Amino acid sequence: MITGITEQLALHTARVRFEDIPREAIEKAKDCILDQIGVELIGSTLEWNKIAYRYVVEMGGRGESTVVNYGAKVPTLDAAFVNATFGQGCELDDVGFAAGGHPGAATVPVALALCEKYPCTGKDFLAAVVVGWDIMYRLLLAVRPSAGKRGFHSHGIGAPFGAMATAARLLRLNEGQILHAFGIAGMHSSGTMEYDQTGGEVKRVIAGVAARGGIQSAVLAQLGLTGPPTIIEGKRGFLKVFADQSEPEEITRGLGSDFKIMRIWFKLYPCVATVQGVIYTLAKLIEEHRFGADDIDEIRVGISETSVTHGGAIYEPHDTASAQFSLPFSLAIRLLKNDNDLSFYMDPKLWTDPKVLALARKVKSYADPNAKKDQNYNTTMEVKLTNGKIYKAFEPYPPGSPHNMVGRDVLRAKFRKMARAVLTKERIDKVIEAVDGLETYEKAAELIPLLVK
Repeated sequence: MITGITEQLALHTARVRFEDIPREAIEKAKDCILDQIGVELIGSTLEWNKIAYRYVVEMGGRGESTVVNYGAKVPTLDAAFVNATFGQGCELDDVGFAAGGHPGAATVPVALALCEKYPCTGKDFLAAVVVGWDIMYRLLLAVRPSAGKRGFHSHGIGAPFGAMATAARLLRLNEGQILHAFGIAGMHSSGTMEYDQTGGEVKRVIAGVAARGGIQSAVLAQLGLTGPPTIIEGKRGFLKVFADQSEPEEITRGLGSDFKIMRIWFKLYPCVATVQGVIYTLAKLIEEHRFGADDIDEIRVGISETSVTHGGAIYEPHDTASAQFSLPFSLAIRLLKNDNDLSFYMDPKLWTDPKVLALARKVKSYADPNAKKDQNYNTTMEVKLTNGKIYKAFEPYPPGSPHNMVGRDVLRAKFRKMARAVLTKERIDKVIEAVDGLETYEKAAELIPLLVK
């Protein structure tokens, strides 16, 4: 009898067939893949992410897998590392709604890197992304919000498992090997969130470290390395180490029938997930009541306790990362620029602009007790103007999330905007066409040349 959570996840990872996955989950995986590719492309142009690219080129090694945009052939582990860094390095990648982490950046770069060295079909690629996404989401949901309150970064602790599951599928590991791979992935599971208090661009490589660790875990298990078969539920396993309170039942509920990629949340703004709904709420109030920056006396924002600490703490950003993790800064530039384009977060002049900082100081965030777990991104907002008028709003779900999903046209527009940082319009059209028909590809690696400038 199978009783261990880790064992159940290993069997699930091994046994799911493409035909077992509902059509809507496959379509959602295509949206995920296209979105992540777009983020990788624009991410490849950003200076802090180029550090990762320079690092892998400097290290050298056998040319096996491709770095997007640049076309350089590097070792497979390095390609996954740098592409995942690109894919999480500008805060535009997907989120696991109500669970956290960025499963797209844990799965798609891994699949792209491996499909060149280990030939697979488009169906294999899609199924690997769906299963990897599923594993990562389930684990993170079980420890949320406790892990975050303790200061652990959700992607850092969850992504090695999602990356490993994706790799295990494409490496065609058997059930026993995957069980050991879970144990090995647990040794890569780590990461704190001090960066959301005092900044630092190191946050950019969290996804790269996890992607590399996930592939290493699968390959080492394939070669015979063993790991603890109770890495999730054990006395010193994932649940007990990373959380004071956990819900183990969330990991196996609906396993094999309820694919969690349907809980994907596509970001529309280049900032931390906890600020997405806040920007959206303010934008709607501005549109409805036509006030501007000079009219603001105070803005009070009620959000979850996790969101307060993961976005509300920084008032004076000193780099792009701290700007993207600053709720007050995000609202200030929305009022002043009527937009939250990535260029504003990257502008050092705005980080110290007296008008921006003065406006940011008028933003007060507090923990709203009504922000329940499934509604962890609720926004309750009260805007008080200098003329005494007060406008209030409540938004239960941010745009792009499962309960407020945007249409494919919006996602395609987002992809086009990101991809044109590197690709021509004609090439962008070909990438969209390729992802749309990915299940028809005998060789998923045919997608790779389209992602090079």
